[in-house]
Amino acid sequence: MNKISTVIFDMDGVLVNSEPVHQRLEKEMYEELGLNLTYEEQQSFVGMSAMDSWMFVVTKYKLLHKPEELLVKGREKYLKVLLDTDEVKLMEGAWDLIDRLENFYHLLLASSATSVTINEVLGKFNLRDKFPLYIGGDMVNASKPNPEIFLKIAEQAAVDPGECVVIEDARHGVSAAKSAGMMAIGFQNHHSGTQNLENADIVVDGLEEITVELIQQL
Repeated sequence: MNKISTVIFDMDGVLVNSEPVHQRLEKEMYEELGLNLTYEEQQSFVGMSAMDSWMFVVTKYKLLHKPEELLVKGREKYLKVLLDTDEVKLMEGAWDLIDRLENFYHLLLASSATSVTINEVLGKFNLRDKFPLYIGGDMVNASKPNPEIFLKIAEQAAVDPGECVVIEDARHGVSAAKSAGMMAIGFQNHHSGTQNLENADIVVDGLEEITVELIQQL
């Protein structure tokens, strides 16, 4: 087994407590489109790229809108909330977790959000120097649970996938990490809904539980 050298963070639901905001804004857009998606449908989108989510919705409900148009509109709504209000906050314990790990591991960020959104989030919370290398959902061909996003960032960082551990709050993210040949820590963030994280190597209820010692034991 390779020694862990790299920790890959998901963003929404791990670094920032943004899932409630995303779900509220998406619900508003669904209502504007005259749709009434089930809770299960909305939960199935957690961890997926917005493009894949909108492609599913447009196809299933035979909308005349283009997924690209809905993605841009949704992103604009979210960025307005992110930049103009304090509704989106850092996840409790996120800064302390980064402080604990940064002297021991290479830290990367792989999120299904677009690179535009990632850059804005990192800027707002002064995290750009912590994650100089990141990859967004618009930089890969296939969304989580496909492992492409994790394999691509490992390649860019010149690190073996077997040396990586991923911190994820979503079932799709955990599946992608494991398919990439990486270890996975499942963060049971209840703001992200009821996510099945049983495929993770370990599941934690709070970021404070993730320590250097825990990672060394994986």
